[in-house]
Amino acid sequence: MPSLILLKSPEGASPNKNIPLNGDLLVIGRDENGCQIVIPHHAVSRRHAQITRTGKQFFIEDLKSRNRTFVNSKEVPPPVRQPLKPDDRIKICDFLFRFHDETVVKQQELPPWMSKGAAMDDGEAESGMTTIEATQGKGSAQQFLEIAPSDRLRALLEISTNLSREIDLDPLLSRIADTLFNVFKQADRCFLLMLDEAGRPAPKVMKSRRPALDDTRFSRTIVKKTIDSKQSYLSEDASSDASLGPAASIAEFKIRSVMCVPLIDAQGNPIGAIQVDTQDRTKKFVLDDLNLLTIVANLAGVAIEKARLHEAALVSEKEKKEIELARKVQLGFLPQTLPDVAGYEFYSHYSPAQTVGGDYYDFISLPGGRVAVVLGDVAGKGVPAALLVAKLSSEVRFCLLTVPNLADAVSLLNEQMIMGGLGDRFVTLAVMVIDPVAHLVTMVNAGHMAPKLYRGATGELVDAITLDATGLPVGALPGYPFEQVMLTLEVGDSMVAFTDGVSDAMSPPPADELFGPERLDAALLPDDSALASDAQRPQRLGERLVAAVRAHANGRPQNDDIALVAFGRLEAGIGPTTSTNRVSPTSRSNRIP
Repeated sequence: MPSLILLKSPEGASPNKNIPLNGDLLVIGRDENGCQIVIPHHAVSRRHAQITRTGKQFFIEDLKSRNRTFVNSKEVPPPVRQPLKPDDRIKICDFLFRFHDETVVKQQELPPWMSKGAAMDDGEAESGMTTIEATQGKGSAQQFLEIAPSDRLRALLEISTNLSREIDLDPLLSRIADTLFNVFKQADRCFLLMLDEAGRPAPKVMKSRRPALDDTRFSRTIVKKTIDSKQSYLSEDASSDASLGPAASIAEFKIRSVMCVPLIDAQGNPIGAIQVDTQDRTKKFVLDDLNLLTIVANLAGVAIEKARLHEAALVSEKEKKEIELARKVQLGFLPQTLPDVAGYEFYSHYSPAQTVGGDYYDFISLPGGRVAVVLGDVAGKGVPAALLVAKLSSEVRFCLLTVPNLADAVSLLNEQMIMGGLGDRFVTLAVMVIDPVAHLVTMVNAGHMAPKLYRGATGELVDAITLDATGLPVGALPGYPFEQVMLTLEVGDSMVAFTDGVSDAMSPPPADELFGPERLDAALLPDDSALASDAQRPQRLGERLVAAVRAHANGRPQNDDIALVAFGRLEAGIGPTTSTNRVSPTSRSNRIP
């Protein structure tokens, strides 16, 4: 038997109540005495519409009702008699019906789900009158702008395709908002909000269907409720929703019907929200709309997380390139070749704990054939320390080349670095000036570990400068007077200067032992009678010390930068045999693991 199937009522979805059309004239309205299909709702007119039958064809006609009658979202103006076809949607105020005619459906061989209807109530059939139960007095009338199932499926496929193609975050968010406007025709505004670093929702995209809607404020109350609970929210009229509490005043809400869903990442944490609303009291969102928006939000959450990962990868790649550039710049401050001085040999090693570091060394040619060997350690490591190394490098050269007296030159360097804004940082520095004619070494030690001096004649290893002669680090105290000492290099003597990355190198857990001064001395002066005759030359000393530190670390990452320089006087008639190419700090064979 032909019938009307109730799909929706003011309370939302309906359990497909079946209303038989068992007469030639059926009046629909709220008048129980004059209507065969009674809808007791204040928005429905007393005699709202009527359904008539001519032969096997059913027609619907509006009876000049106050809120009109619609078929498939189009108004039926009186006195037009609109023919009804199977599966037509009839909307009367807040009630949505589907016209069902089983005989026609079978002839058309439509899918089974379209021919299913709830069983007819026997009492209703006997009385010839059907009453549609409705909730009255709530002031929550909904106007249903029905989205066909095919349109929903098409929208989801479009959203899924679009989101999978976009990997840039800002265009992605804008695309999501455009798609939502296409799906929800009743929407006036759409907000996509993301949580900032402080956990507060901030609008990333706001779209308005009408230019006249100049209010770009979203509902902080609804968004916070949605994000905190991680639950979707739907309201017919937000201004009258008591569940939002006193903060949801009418002044705050110009919006009427509103949906809000959270954006969740793969770990289940909220990352934002989507708010879609309308300011037109005749346009309402329903549960099916909320379900669709929730699915969209789930797809969007995955796409947003993918876009964020892509963005983070781009930022990381950019940072890597910038750090690599900084590394190349810093290496430019280090000497590219070793000094070539008759009767002397030089060695250097540099290994930063990070891509760039705070250790520094240099060989500077001075007037009269003298050579300055400089080794420094800026407090800290990484980019901040590397920036100070850049300043230190230029200032050291300026001071040593303009001030003949070494102690005075370091004093000037101290003032220059303090005025340059070291802040709470400082630099330990060892400066050794070699006179290869007189074979004298003039030394100033500014808070650095004492270089080691190997005496070839006696086979002793001693500190090249005493603690009493060691001054404060550069940058520690303005006007500080530094002291210089002098020593003579005999044939076979060598000096080794190093930063604390050598002595502080750690062994793997659980031992976690420092390399320490004892191991350092043992590496420079091993108790091994099988050592070669040239074992105490500068290059051999430096290589042996680096190998000992590497063996001690045994694969453990460096905890501090390492820099090492060595130089010494060779036997008469023997020239330097070390390469003039500086040991590359980027070579893995020269890195302390």
